[in-house]
Amino acid sequence: MEVNRGGFVISLDFELNWGVHDVFRHGQYDENLYGVRHALPKILTLFEKYGIHATWATVGLLFAETKDEMAHYLRGIPVKYEKKRYAAHLQLANVGENEQEDPLHFGKSLIEEILRTPHQEIGTHTFSHYYCVENGQTEDDFRADLHATMLISADYIAPMKSIIFPRNQVNTSYFEACLETGLVCYRGNETHALYSPEKFTKKSRLLGAMKWLDSYVNITGNHLIRLEEMKRDVFVNVRSSAFLRPYCKRLSVLEGLKVRRIKEGMLAAAKTEAFYHLWWHPHNFGKHTEKNLAMLEELLRYFRELQTTYNFQSYSMHEVAMLCQQ
Repeated sequence: MEVNRGGFVISLDFELNWGVHDVFRHGQYDENLYGVRHALPKILTLFEKYGIHATWATVGLLFAETKDEMAHYLRGIPVKYEKKRYAAHLQLANVGENEQEDPLHFGKSLIEEILRTPHQEIGTHTFSHYYCVENGQTEDDFRADLHATMLISADYIAPMKSIIFPRNQVNTSYFEACLETGLVCYRGNETHALYSPEKFTKKSRLLGAMKWLDSYVNITGNHLIRLEEMKRDVFVNVRSSAFLRPYCKRLSVLEGLKVRRIKEGMLAAAKTEAFYHLWWHPHNFGKHTEKNLAMLEELLRYFRELQTTYNFQSYSMHEVAMLCQQ
């Protein structure tokens, strides 16, 4: 049988409270964050059961074992956001001394669980959940942040090859800095104006509502990726196809539409030898965990059907980049 050149790509933005401290009031999102400790191992169990290769883009601060270690690395990263509340440095005052004391800001034991599971890639989500298009920050600041990530993980894992930009703020001006640190690929946004990188401060309710609607009804297309287009760039864009929105009780009657929308994209990719890239955060599954896991397993069972019928394979982001090099 001819090898299929398309496949199913999964990536997760692993950040704990470092990714939401500037969005929610203190304690407001704790149920989801504490729930990661329960949800993440179950996600890994499903990945192993269905042979899923995935990329876990991890905030570098989660590698730290102590608060002092966090502070040591943060001192080397300038704080220049005009909106100072975006800076992880200010959150340090709310951090405990270690993972046992503070499971919302430390994550090394969870990283170890990921590493014990076959076919899982650890990528970077920057060190401090760094925002690449916000006012005030510079390319040199970004370089310092990437350097901190590489240093804190150097003796623990293989050099990272994939990056996912926090808030999907892809800044093409920073690609050279990424390549300098050995990164080879990133997750770009869907090719539609609705998903263009924007400053966090400029996001509107209408934009958010349109993205929600697109998750249930096909407004912007399936956003498939083809090997030929990825091969054009030195820094490979393993572009997003869809965000896996978590279960919402108020919209529970629409859950079937959401799953069907994703399945349609997966089927289209399998039939045309393209890639379909699905992503979410572990904390999205921290609440309504069992319903979210059931949704994920339904999608993974469907992947297996496509694998049998179309030789549709599972890939991490770096594995896709390696296909481009071949």
